[in-house]
Amino acid sequence: MSTSSRVRQKNSIGLERPVISPRFEPIRLEMSIGAIIGAAWQALGDAVLLLAFSAILFTFIVFVVKGQEAIDAGGRAVSEVRLNLWWYFLDAIFVAPVIGLVVTAIHAVVHGYSIEIVNGRTWETAGRPVTFFVVVFLGDFISYWRHRLEHTRWLWPAHAIHHSDTEMTFLTLARFHPVNRLVTTCVDIGFLALLGFPAWAMVANVLVRHYYGEFIHVDLPWMYGRLRYVFVSPVMHKWHHALDYIGSGSNFATVFSVFDRAFGTYHVPGLCTGPLGVSDDLGKGIFGQFMYPFVCWFNDLRHGDRDAQIDSAS
Repeated sequence: MSTSSRVRQKNSIGLERPVISPRFEPIRLEMSIGAIIGAAWQALGDAVLLLAFSAILFTFIVFVVKGQEAIDAGGRAVSEVRLNLWWYFLDAIFVAPVIGLVVTAIHAVVHGYSIEIVNGRTWETAGRPVTFFVVVFLGDFISYWRHRLEHTRWLWPAHAIHHSDTEMTFLTLARFHPVNRLVTTCVDIGFLALLGFPAWAMVANVLVRHYYGEFIHVDLPWMYGRLRYVFVSPVMHKWHHALDYIGSGSNFATVFSVFDRAFGTYHVPGLCTGPLGVSDDLGKGIFGQFMYPFVCWFNDLRHGDRDAQIDSAS
C-alpha cells in the first residue's frame, strides 16, 4: 500500500477513523495578535515600496511617450486611481496573506501526496533558461483559459470589478475582487504545481505576469509591429477592456498573443479609442464593488429556484 493512500483503522472503542499519510503535515497557524499586526504592517510597507517603484517607472514611460496628453489623462483618471488604491492596499493587508496560505496549501497537497504530473528533476535537467521560458509560456496558456472562464456567467460578476475601470493605468491591475484573486491563484498555481516546477520558477512566473500585466494596462499607443504576432501589446489588451462586447470578448492572454491567435480570440483592428469599462451597475465605491458579485450570485440562485418551482408547477 502506498504511503500516500488513505486507509481506515479502528480506535480503542471500535469506531473507524481515517488515517492520512504521515508525509502530509497539516498547516498550523501559531501567531500572536502582535505578530499578525506586525506582519500586516510589514505587508503594508512592502506594498508602498512596490507601488512607488511601479508608479515611477510607468509614469516616466507614459510621460516620455505621450507628454501633455499623459498629464491630461492623469487628471481624468484621478477618481479611478483613488478606487484602485483602495483595492491595492486592502489586498496587500487582508487578501495577500490568505493567498499565501492557499499557495502553501496547494504545494503541501501536491508534494505531500506526490501527484505531480512531471517529475521535478525534469526541470533540473532542462536548465534554468528553458525552465523559465516554459513556466511563463505554460503559465500564460493556463491563464488564457482561466481568463476565458472568468468571462462566463458564474465568474464574470467577480471579474467585472477589474473591467470597471474606465481609465487604463498600471493600477488597473490592482482592481481585483478577492474571489477573482482566489480563482486565479487556485487555477494558475495549482496547474503549475502539478507540472512539478521548482519554487524559483513559480516566483519568476508571478513576477513576469505581474509587471508585464501592469505594463499592458498602461495606456500606450503601442501595437508592437511584427512582434504583435507573438506578444500581447498595450493596445491589444486595451481592446479587451473596451466597453463593447466585440472588444471585451477577445484578447485573453497576458504575455503571448499566440494563444488568442490560435483559438480565434485575437481582436486588434487598430488603436482603441472608444470607451472602456462595463455596462453593469456595480454600485458605489469599494464596498459596493465588493458586494456586487455576492448580490449577483444570490439573485441568480434565487431566480433559479423560482424558475424551478414554476417549471415543476407547470
